[in-house]
Amino acid sequence: MARSRGRKRGVAGVLFLTLSLSACANAPDTAALSSTGAPGVTSTQVQVGTLSSQSGPLAADFAAIVPGVQAYFAYINSTGGVWGRKLVISHNADDAGVPSTNVAQARALVQENKVFAIVGVATAFFTAASYLASTGTPTFGYATQTEWTGPPNLFAAYGSYIEFSNSGYFVANVADKLHATSVGMMAYSVPQSQRSCAEAAKILPRYGIKVSYQDLNVPFGGDMTSDALRMKDAKVDFVLGCFDVNGNLQLARTLRQNGMTNTAQFWFDGYNQKTLDSNQALMSNTYFLVQHVPFSAASEFPGTFGGLETYLKWMKKISPQNLTSEVAMEGWISAATFVQGLRTAGKHPTQAGVVKAINQLTSFTADGLMPPVNWTIAHTRDSSPACTAYAQTAKAASGSLVLKTAFNRGSDVWTCYPLTGPKRLSTLSTPPPGSPGT
Repeated sequence: MARSRGRKRGVAGVLFLTLSLSACANAPDTAALSSTGAPGVTSTQVQVGTLSSQSGPLAADFAAIVPGVQAYFAYINSTGGVWGRKLVISHNADDAGVPSTNVAQARALVQENKVFAIVGVATAFFTAASYLASTGTPTFGYATQTEWTGPPNLFAAYGSYIEFSNSGYFVANVADKLHATSVGMMAYSVPQSQRSCAEAAKILPRYGIKVSYQDLNVPFGGDMTSDALRMKDAKVDFVLGCFDVNGNLQLARTLRQNGMTNTAQFWFDGYNQKTLDSNQALMSNTYFLVQHVPFSAASEFPGTFGGLETYLKWMKKISPQNLTSEVAMEGWISAATFVQGLRTAGKHPTQAGVVKAINQLTSFTADGLMPPVNWTIAHTRDSSPACTAYAQTAKAASGSLVLKTAFNRGSDVWTCYPLTGPKRLSTLSTPPPGSPGT
């Protein structure tokens, strides 16, 4: 899923399984904040919890948030912690991808485990959002739905407001740069997946880009052969996949099996060197929307992106298998947001103090990993312009495919458009002051 700032919300794994949203259970908002406002804080530690799908069918799409948080905490603890206190994950809660369990585990973290904050929420069904909002618990993580929008203590990694309206412009930009003449697009038969493709379908024709084929009702795991054959007949040369990584791989495999081996693909999910290493034959000529400085920018522009270099260093130590996981990056940025608030709140932090401190930040980049987030407004709206980075697969000297930045202008990796008013694909907005690499 794409958001209005150009940053995407990954079409998160099996978020679009036929799991019924009617199974979600919203807990009553009855918990009270600790009388001290600082549960989990001792003279030597700040204890936090995580809440994610570590097991079950959704784990592959969400579990990596925990090592991202662990890596950032290890980095901060190596410098002495925050105000002399070590950051400790005292409880890793696993909701197994079950909506009712998400609420139960959140209650346990707050009422029984008495954590100071929940740093690292990643789940398809964040049914605990209203409960955690009522407690005032500082909460940080990966937003896949709109439950994050509004409450001042819920901090999604790239801002808590999710909007689809500008995603089409960023798709149109790639199609235009590749001189696509015939576009096909496919999505699962659920709104979270459909909306990104639907927005693109509305925008592309405005720029003379023909949308020749759409199937926005693909069942999870359904056969895509007829789609591929119809796109082949329509001479489609650019395919937008509004799927999770497994759906995108299935689409790529089906295209290849039906002779569309050179067709450009644009994915909202699947930007990971580990995924590419396992699927070299399927991912040639593939492009990605990236919310943060692309991973390859560290080697492409040595010394320019210090925050990314720090991330890669500590992820290699803590969880090398998740080095280029965007979910791990969500965990790292979530932890960085928490730490900034904790530092600003002072030597005697309270939960309310941390929340207040973060909500006064006007230009937060997580040490140079993303365009600035203005937390004075980021719970309910975005600031203009909308910015994204792109990546693509390319052949290395060895002949294997690697990921590299795309459509960048030197170390300026950002493509930005205004949130309102007319947009010309060839006329970009200047990235906001403080955007890394500019």
